[in-house]
Amino acid sequence: MNLPRAILVTHSLADHSDLLISDGKITVHETPPMKSNLRVFAPLFAVILSVIWLAGCAGGELSNNSGGKGQKQAGGLDLGPEGPPVESVQAAASGAVVASAPGKDVFAVSFPTGNGNPAAVFSFKETDIDDRMGLAVDIANAGKEPVRVYADLDGDTWVRGYVTALPGKTSTLYVFARRKKLSESETNAFPYMHGIPGGKMSLWSGVDEPVMAREIKLFVVAPKEEARLLVSNIRPFGSSQLPVLTNFYPFIDKFGQYNHKDWPGKVHANTDLEATLQREEADLTAHPGPEDFDKYGGWAAGPQLKATGHFRVEKYQGKWWFVDPDGHLFWSNGLDCVGFNQSSTRIAGRERFYEEPAPNGNFLNRNLAAKYGTNWYNITTVRLAQRMRSWGLNTLGGGADRTLMQMHKVPYTVQLGSGVGRGGGTPGTDAFAQSLRSVFARAAASYKDDPWCIGFFVDNEIHASTDPVWFENYYRQVGAAAKEFLPDTLYLGSRLDYHDWPDYPPARFEIVRNAAKYCDVVSFNFYKFTLDDFVLPEGVDKPVVIGEFHMGALDRGQFHTGLRSVVDQDQRAEGYRYYVTSALHNRAIVGAHWFQCYDESTTGRFDGENYQIGFLDICDTPYWETITAARDVGYKLYGIRAGKE
Repeated sequence: MNLPRAILVTHSLADHSDLLISDGKITVHETPPMKSNLRVFAPLFAVILSVIWLAGCAGGELSNNSGGKGQKQAGGLDLGPEGPPVESVQAAASGAVVASAPGKDVFAVSFPTGNGNPAAVFSFKETDIDDRMGLAVDIANAGKEPVRVYADLDGDTWVRGYVTALPGKTSTLYVFARRKKLSESETNAFPYMHGIPGGKMSLWSGVDEPVMAREIKLFVVAPKEEARLLVSNIRPFGSSQLPVLTNFYPFIDKFGQYNHKDWPGKVHANTDLEATLQREEADLTAHPGPEDFDKYGGWAAGPQLKATGHFRVEKYQGKWWFVDPDGHLFWSNGLDCVGFNQSSTRIAGRERFYEEPAPNGNFLNRNLAAKYGTNWYNITTVRLAQRMRSWGLNTLGGGADRTLMQMHKVPYTVQLGSGVGRGGGTPGTDAFAQSLRSVFARAAASYKDDPWCIGFFVDNEIHASTDPVWFENYYRQVGAAAKEFLPDTLYLGSRLDYHDWPDYPPARFEIVRNAAKYCDVVSFNFYKFTLDDFVLPEGVDKPVVIGEFHMGALDRGQFHTGLRSVVDQDQRAEGYRYYVTSALHNRAIVGAHWFQCYDESTTGRFDGENYQIGFLDICDTPYWETITAARDVGYKLYGIRAGKE
C-alpha cells in the first residue's frame, strides 16, 4: 500500500504544528513553542498509522451504511437531489488531525480521546443552497467502535446535524439549514408559520437569506476512544423550493394534517382513528410499565433511604438523586406540556389553508372527540397517565394539565413566574419581594402539602440581564420566599437556556454558581444532541435537572423539525435514547424532560412554531419509534443510573 508522495497533516492536539510526510521523511513545522517531544510525537505517530490505514480504504473497502450516497428516501422524506459536490475544499483542525487522502477532496481525520470537542473545519467555495435542504457529507469509520460525529454549518451551532458512524461502514451526515427568517414571498404565502411546505425552516438563529454555504465543521464530543474517519463528498442535498401554489389551497385536511403527502400512520378517515386506538390498547396491555417502579416511579428495588413524605435530593454513593416520598431513589424521566392546551392554531386570515377549520383552531381536540367520544377529555387524561407509565416515564414536566397533576398518578413539577421583566419589579427591590410573596402564597395553597409535587421552577430562560450580581439578587430573593412558603418542596431553579454549555464566558459560570447557592436543584434547558460534555463550574456540587430537550424530523407531514433536526423517526429515536442515557451517566444530573407531549399544530401555534416534537401527533397517534426508545431507556432506568446496564 503506497502513501501519496506528500501528505500535509494539521496537528493541534498539544500545540499547533504541521507535519509534512514526504518521501518517507517527517518534518514538523512548529507554530507555538513545543512543550514536550513525547506529548507531540506519540499522537503524531498514531496519526501516521491512521493515515496509512485510511489511504487503503479510499478505494471503497469500507461498505456503505444507510444514509450513503444511494439513499434518497428517509422514512418518506425525499433527500434528493444530491450534489454536485462543493469545490475547492480546504481543511483545518482544532484539537484533531487532518490529512489529505487519495481522491478528490477526501480527507483522513483523527480525533483523539479527551474531555474536549476536537474538530475539523472544511471550508470551500461559496455554494448557493438557498433552494436546498442543507449540506451532506460522507463519513467512513475506520475504527472499531461507533462514532457520533456532529456538524455545524457556517459556524452556527443551531444549524447542526449528527450521524452515528458504524465501524467499517460509510454513513452520511445531513445538516438541515435554518434561516433567520423566510423571504417576503414565502411569508406572504404561509404567514405565521416557522416551517413551510417545501422544506424551508426559520429560527431566531440561523443562516441569512439567501443561504450561501461556506464551511462545515465536523467534531466529536468528549471522545472516549480515538476516532479515525475518512471524510468526503461534501454536497448539497434535497429541494426546499415552494410547491406550485396553483390549486394548492387548501393544504390542511380536516384532521389538521398536510394533505399533499402521505406517510406511515397518517389518518385518512375516522376508521383510522379507531384502528390506531385498538393497536394502542393492545400495546398498553403488553407494556404496563417497569416492574421496579414504586407508585411514584421511584426505584422500588433499590436502597431504602429516609422517607419524609416529600420529594428531596440526596447524594448517594457519589451520585445525586431525587428521593421520593417513600424514601426510594428517583430519577426524573419526564415529559413537558402533557395536556391539550398547546395545539391551537390561527384560523382568521388563513381560512384558505383549511378544508374544514377546527373550532378555535384546535384540531387535536376535535380529533380526540372523534376518537374517544364526547367524554374525550376525561378519558384521554386518564390515558395520558397510563401512557406515561407504559412508556417508562415518571414525571410531568413543566406545563402539564392541572387535572392530570391532581390525579396523583404521576409526580409533577410546577412552573411559576416571578413577574421579573413583566411589571413584577427588579430583584433587590421591595416591589419584587412583594410580587414574590403573592406568587408563593398562591402556590402554597395548592402544592405545599402534596407529596406528588416534586418541586417548582420559577421563570424560564431569563433574558432580563446577563449580570451575575443581578442573578445573585434574584436567586437569593426567590430562594428566601420559596423556603418561607414552600419549605418542604424543592426549588428547581429557572431553566437556564445555555445550550452551548460549557462553551460560555466566565460570567455565565458565575450565574450558575449563584443559582447553586440558593436553588435545591439547578435547571437548564439544553437543546443539544448529547450531555457527554456536561460539567458544573469548578467547586459546585449540586443536582441538575434538564427542563427541556427535543429533536424532530420532516418525514411525517410536519414542516419544521424543532430546535434540533434529525433525518427521520429512526434517528429521532436513536437521538432520544442517547441523550437520556448520557444524562443518566452524569453524576450530577437527576432528570431530563422532553419538550413536549403532542406535536405543535401543522400550521403553527400562537407564535408560528410548528415543530414535529411530540411523543404523539396531532391525531393522537404515538410515534412508535420514539416510544420504543423511551421504553428501552425507561424500563432500565435505574440499572443504567446505577451502572449495572
